[in-house]
Amino acid sequence: MKLFIRRSLHWLLLFLLTDAVFLFATWLLRPAAFRYMLLFLGLFTAVSLAAGIGAEIHIRKKEEDALLHFLELSKEQTGAELPAHFSGSRAADMLCAQIFSLQAQISEKLAETNEYHDYIEAWVHEAKTPLALSTMILDNHRDEMPPYVYTRLQYAQHQLHEDIERILYYARLQADHPDIQLSRFRLDECAAEALSEYRPFLEEQHISAVLALKPAEVDSDRRIVLFMISQLFSNAVKYADSEKGKIAVGIRQEGDEIHLDICNNGKSVPPEDTPFLFDKGFTGSRPGSRKATGMGLYLVSKYGQKLCVGVRLKEQIPCESGFGIELIFTR
Repeated sequence: MKLFIRRSLHWLLLFLLTDAVFLFATWLLRPAAFRYMLLFLGLFTAVSLAAGIGAEIHIRKKEEDALLHFLELSKEQTGAELPAHFSGSRAADMLCAQIFSLQAQISEKLAETNEYHDYIEAWVHEAKTPLALSTMILDNHRDEMPPYVYTRLQYAQHQLHEDIERILYYARLQADHPDIQLSRFRLDECAAEALSEYRPFLEEQHISAVLALKPAEVDSDRRIVLFMISQLFSNAVKYADSEKGKIAVGIRQEGDEIHLDICNNGKSVPPEDTPFLFDKGFTGSRPGSRKATGMGLYLVSKYGQKLCVGVRLKEQIPCESGFGIELIFTR
C-alpha cells in the first residue's frame, strides 16, 4: 500500500486536483448542488482508488510470480514470458537481459567445472594403473634391494597413493550428489586396516603405536570412513615426536556415541591455530607444518558433515603431550 502510494503519488495529486476543480466550479455555478457533487465525487474517488489499488496489486502479483517462476525454473521460454508481465517496461527489459547474461555465465562456469571434475577423476584412475604396476615390481624385486631402499621406495609409493586419494576425494566432494553407500561395519577392523598401511613407515621412523581398539559397530560409509581414518593417521605420524614418536589409537563408548581417538606425542596445537584447524589450506605454525598441504583435516571435516560424523580436537589425550583428533559416531 505504501509502495503504491509512493509510486502513484503524482497521479493521486492530479486526481484530487481534478476533484477540487469540479467542486469549485459547482460551488460557483450552482451552490445548492455543491453538497450532492461533494458526495458524488467522494464516492467516485473512493471507488476509483479501490479499483486502482486492486489492479496494481494484481499486476504486481503477476510480476512477482513471473519473476519467481523464471528464477526457479531458469528456462529460456520462461524468460520470454517475463517481459510481458512487466508491460514491456525498459527496466524489465534490462532486468531480463541482465538475468540472461548471468545465467549464461553460470551455465558456462558450471560446464567448465563439470569438465574439470571429470578430468580429475579420469586422471586419478589413470594414475592408479602405473602405481599398481610399480607396487607389483617393487614386491617382486624386494630381495634384490637393501631393506632401507625398499622401505624408502615403499614410503614414497604410499605417499603418492595418499596424494592421489586425497585429490580424488576432493573432486568427489564438489559433486552435487556424492557417492555415499551406508552399511554396518566394525569400526575397530576399519581402523586396523588403515593403520596397517602405515606399518612400514612407522617402523622406519621408529614410531610406536599404542592400540586400544575395542570392538564396535557403526552405520556409515566404510570406504569414506577408511579414508578419513587414513588422513588422521597421516596427520598424527607427521606431527609425532621426531625422536621418540608415538601415536595412540583408541575406541571408546560414551552413551549412544562411539569415539575413535587418534593422538600423537608431538607439539600441541597453538591456541591461535585451534579455530582454523579444519579450514581449507590451513597449515598453522606448528613445527613440520611447511610439509603440510592443509587439505587432510579439511577433507575429514567435510566428509564428517556429509556422514553426520563428529570431528573435533581432542582435549585430553593419553600421550604425555601433543594433540589428538576424534571421530564421533552416533548409534
